[in-house]
Amino acid sequence: MSKLSLKTMVSALAVLMTALIVLTACGGKNDNAQESSPAASSPAASGGASASAPAENVTLRFFSNLPDRKSGQGLAEQTVIDNYVKENPNVKIEVEALAEEPFKNKLKAYMASNEPIDVTMVHFGAEVGTLVSAGWVEELNPKDYEGEQYNFLPGVFKGFTFDGKLYGLPRNSDYEVIYYNKKLFDDNGIKVPTTLEELVDAAKAFRAKNIEPLSMNGKDLWSLALLYQNIAQRISGDQASILDATAGKKKFADDPALLEAAKWMKKLADEKVFNTAYMTMDYGASQNLFTQGKAAMWYMGSWEAGMAANQQLSEEFRKNLGVIKFPTVAGGKGKDTDLLAWNGGGYALVKASQHKEEAKKFFNYLMSANQWAKVAWDTGAAVPAQKYTLTGKETEVQKQLADIQLNATSTAGMTYIDASSAAYKDATQNAIGKLVTGADSPEKFMEEMQAAADAANKK
Repeated sequence: MSKLSLKTMVSALAVLMTALIVLTACGGKNDNAQESSPAASSPAASGGASASAPAENVTLRFFSNLPDRKSGQGLAEQTVIDNYVKENPNVKIEVEALAEEPFKNKLKAYMASNEPIDVTMVHFGAEVGTLVSAGWVEELNPKDYEGEQYNFLPGVFKGFTFDGKLYGLPRNSDYEVIYYNKKLFDDNGIKVPTTLEELVDAAKAFRAKNIEPLSMNGKDLWSLALLYQNIAQRISGDQASILDATAGKKKFADDPALLEAAKWMKKLADEKVFNTAYMTMDYGASQNLFTQGKAAMWYMGSWEAGMAANQQLSEEFRKNLGVIKFPTVAGGKGKDTDLLAWNGGGYALVKASQHKEEAKKFFNYLMSANQWAKVAWDTGAAVPAQKYTLTGKETEVQKQLADIQLNATSTAGMTYIDASSAAYKDATQNAIGKLVTGADSPEKFMEEMQAAADAANKK
């Protein structure tokens, strides 16, 4: 953590956030949950309670990818819902919360059956694009969400906008980092890596001591894809190159860094930098491996800031949790202050809702700066996509994440897997899976990436 005072950091944050487009994902955990909150009344868009006559009783359905309602983002989300129900006793909110992959599968089923959900979590880019194409989510007026009531950072609507129309609002500023267990490094005399070469050396040292090096949710594939994008940028120093190749503005073969990054992915797999059986591990399993002290590192996003304050995790783990910037590559042009950052997860209104007015009121309340953004930051759950104020009570992990964000010199704004169609995302994620498992060579991987881009951009 740099030696900025909290006051200085608050001022710097306001300036930096106006300049940077730091765009948001979010992840769920490994258990499933379905809960109902007590009732909530119908406040005005600003989140205040109405002083009018008692309103008609309404039950809203809320679909979430945060099954753990006792800690982290799930607790922050539930806190806002509870705030709403206390102010609005005529509205009951039923929460259905599933882990990440089951959530995605059920969301597709709900879309296909035109299920009358009222408010749902959505992922940016290709995934919300599918919902838009199906006509399942409502269009929003971006002007309604300008100003201090919402305090969204510049550029954060990008991943939720299609053909110039807005269909969702982001909840977090997401960026990739490596979380690490300081005690495991210290006890074993292993250097915390600042380059990919040192990451490989650290992995070998941990393997020699029967400790898993870097936990990876390979089964989900998207983390591997983001790792590839991160490495490519560290080699070329160019945040836009892979996005331009995705959009058909150039060929993948035009940028040697994209092939070099593929070779690095193969090297990391061959050198056993990832945990054993990582291709069978989903998000929750990979997180458990790390939080239980069985892996030294975890490649994941800023949305996992809440681990430091999660009382369900051991005190020893929490006090030894640290964050490092993604390593550089020897001879590469990318800096460790270049962030793979975006706004990946958010919320949308569903067209099939049977209570559109009440759903919109709750949605606006949820996204008000004094609700999700404040609760998420104050509880240490996440880094919001809205302006936030440092309280002086931040965990060390929050401070480290804020420092990384404050000192960013560039941001990606988008992940390549979410910058095109759903078919492109599936094809490129499958390609990265074949690359790391040895089914495809780096050269064959490049061919598959180009074929996926060609198919997606075919007029």
